[in-house]
Amino acid sequence: MTKRYSYKLEAGRIGAGVITLIAMGAGCSHAMAQSQAQDGGSTGMTGTQFAFELALAQVAATEITPPMPVVDETRPPYANAKPIPKVIRTETTPGTDGLTRGTSYLEADQVINSDDDVTTAVGSVELRQNGRTIRADKVISNSVTGVTTAQGHTQTLNEDGSVQFSDKITYDDNMQSGYSENFASIGRDNSKVFARRLEQISPDINRLTNVIYTPCALCVKNGKTQDPTWSIEASQITQRKDKKMVFYNNAVVKLKGVPVLYAPYLWTPDPELERASGFLPPKISADEKRGFSYEQPYLWSISPYQYLIVSPQLNASVNPLLNLDYMRRFYSGTLHVRGGFTNETFFDNDGNRHGVSATREYLLANGAFKINKDWRWNFTAQHVKDESGDPKGDYANFFERYGIDGAFDQVGDLSVDSRQLINQFNVTRQVSNAYFAVTLANFQSLQVGGYLDSASGTSLQPYAITSDFFPTIAPQIEAYWSPKSRILGGQLTLSANAIGIYHKRLGNVSGLRAIDIGAPVASDGTTGYDTNRVSAGLNWTGDMTSRNGVKWGPFLDVRHDYYQITDLDTTGTAYDVSRDLATAGLNISYPMYRRFKSFTAIIEPVAQFAVSPDTQESPYLPTEDSQSFEFDETTLFSFNKSPGFDIYEAGSRASLGLRGELRFNSGLQVDGLIGRVLRNEAESQFLQIVKPNGSTASYAYDPSGLGREKSDWIATGSFDTHTGLNGYTRLRFDSETGRLSQGEYGLTAIRQNTTATLRYIVNNVLTPNQITSYYAASDITDTTERAVERAARLAELASNGKLKTFGDNYRNLQLYGQHFFTQHWGIGARLDRDLVSDSWRKSTISLIYKDDCSWFELVYQQNNSQLTARNGKASSSIFFRLNLTTLGTSPAKVNDVR
Repeated sequence: MTKRYSYKLEAGRIGAGVITLIAMGAGCSHAMAQSQAQDGGSTGMTGTQFAFELALAQVAATEITPPMPVVDETRPPYANAKPIPKVIRTETTPGTDGLTRGTSYLEADQVINSDDDVTTAVGSVELRQNGRTIRADKVISNSVTGVTTAQGHTQTLNEDGSVQFSDKITYDDNMQSGYSENFASIGRDNSKVFARRLEQISPDINRLTNVIYTPCALCVKNGKTQDPTWSIEASQITQRKDKKMVFYNNAVVKLKGVPVLYAPYLWTPDPELERASGFLPPKISADEKRGFSYEQPYLWSISPYQYLIVSPQLNASVNPLLNLDYMRRFYSGTLHVRGGFTNETFFDNDGNRHGVSATREYLLANGAFKINKDWRWNFTAQHVKDESGDPKGDYANFFERYGIDGAFDQVGDLSVDSRQLINQFNVTRQVSNAYFAVTLANFQSLQVGGYLDSASGTSLQPYAITSDFFPTIAPQIEAYWSPKSRILGGQLTLSANAIGIYHKRLGNVSGLRAIDIGAPVASDGTTGYDTNRVSAGLNWTGDMTSRNGVKWGPFLDVRHDYYQITDLDTTGTAYDVSRDLATAGLNISYPMYRRFKSFTAIIEPVAQFAVSPDTQESPYLPTEDSQSFEFDETTLFSFNKSPGFDIYEAGSRASLGLRGELRFNSGLQVDGLIGRVLRNEAESQFLQIVKPNGSTASYAYDPSGLGREKSDWIATGSFDTHTGLNGYTRLRFDSETGRLSQGEYGLTAIRQNTTATLRYIVNNVLTPNQITSYYAASDITDTTERAVERAARLAELASNGKLKTFGDNYRNLQLYGQHFFTQHWGIGARLDRDLVSDSWRKSTISLIYKDDCSWFELVYQQNNSQLTARNGKASSSIFFRLNLTTLGTSPAKVNDVR
């Protein structure tokens, strides 16, 4: 057995040359490893082939074992579970390798100390310090000259799994300089950096000569290393730590070995900085609206915790738009503000201008902060100024005209409908058994209410529904508290809720009408109709299991509501309404389980019996928070299926259902549910009454399927083969005719080369007679304008059957998928077909090429939405999408879109 020599060298007792040699071997990739994020490249250099061959040979001889993942300890200090601490290396606490900070370990087959203060370690030499390991055939250290040299297949392994190679590393402790020859670095993400020579000129200056970077695999064919899909090469890279910059000479980007971009000289921020000021990649586009558009963002790194992006958008056909994006992180949270402004007229999708120039601007701001472990607060401030000068409303498509992304992303505690902006402020306290929240909010609508130039036969100038019809919430207060121990075998919850809702205007001509929220029609035809409500409640729910396996639990819910209705008309008429509500009932189920030879079956009958006093009706009670809701499997066993407070279920009812599940030994799993609600009498609160043609006769329209004595049938099902194929369905059938009222079907397939989801959505709530009657109907408050509007909708219905109000029938078919015919070539599709209007919505089809480090797409996109159509026709575009690993965003992935 060969004898090995090992030395543990305490801090301060080892030559600085050996210590710095270790640091240099690991850190010499600093200057170029981060150059992967730059749009630079390299020249054709003489050492390219040699460097590739060197890396292949060295990597083949080295087994890199990444470290075990470390549990993140950035959790808040008030988390219930105690965090698992990391092993932090200090001068007294050793790391995972048993060494404290600054302590080194040397091991070799032979160590020779000469009389001239030269120490030579020979044979499988290994140096370890601060979690890094450097290996070499020989290490020579001269304590007099301060020069240390490692040579012969040197390897430096880092804690993150990355590794560097070189033929030779030399460091001069006196001159504080060194160099590495034939250097190669393999990152943990398999990215590679090669350099003929790396030099540390001084502690602040590193220089690399003949540099290559690529994240791609290096393949050998017929004994020759092939060019990677893409690479960046440079004749020289200099890292200036004192200037916090990296400078490049003769940078070239290559695709498959072919140069596509050359820069004789460029510079980027030092990669050791978390963030630095500089230009970001530009956004370039061309369309009929703005013509050629170039947007150049500039990042101003104000401090380590805040930045500002100034992003002017320069357009060939219209005036520029200046965009600003500010982010600041505080100890307790984050503030994010986006905004922009311009001075321009309105321009349509064909680039035609309308009206006069005006200042147009937008603001999208939000913040979320923690006060302490229990309290937090957040806000959003959103607004668009895009005046049309027409009394019908301001323009609705500012974000579409200027191509601003993420404008309608949901932020804050309150969510809103599509194409609405919200200003809100929320303060919340939440602990294990209590919740308290105060919210203030108002809204701006960018939903399309019509077109200012509709008489011309084209849809060019969309205007928004006036925001005056949307209320201001000032405030909404919610409070819930439960004792930590169970009472009488059940959970008790006390609640309090209050809200103030203030309308600027309710009209009976267009937009939101008083009758649409259940409010009485004022004699003057328009009113603010403000509502203040206070509610206090108690809920107790039991959960028990009998010896024979029956799960049961009684429940009781009691609530008192007090409403103050003001501003009923211009004279200020007001009413007070008070009501007491209660529900008592029983939840019961009996899960049955049986194991068969090839599968396991689970069947569970479920029932809920509930009784409440009759509805306490008042003509002054609004239905603002219960306008629409889904009756499906998630609400089937809720004792009050209304999502808000204004509607409360009454009478006696039974919710009945049957759940089933089959689990096969093969991995196939199938489950389903069927159920409905039976009640002693129809629940009028869920019905909408329609009077055709202004007659006294009427019919009841039940959009939820829940208002009649026998509710619609709810049926759901799903399957999962656990081999890459799964599907689901959610259905609602009319209780009287058995006709499908609403349905959704989905099928997802995931194979080695294919990922696809097909979804079909259908809504048939309204019968043809109801549709015709609804659009032909008029009431005593109809005006000429509203009658013309209804006649136009009825005419549209007659021509293509497409409707535009809540409860309208629709049928949509959606496909999201990717399929690769070969290892590299494939197609992708995101299709949305409106089967009622027989038209495509926003859809894309793409031809894809991919490999281990790149993704290329040739994309055809068609958009038939109202805000993007050109003269009534869908807009189409063809563009090229390129994603290079570490240089661009990842390509869109197709997932189960249920």
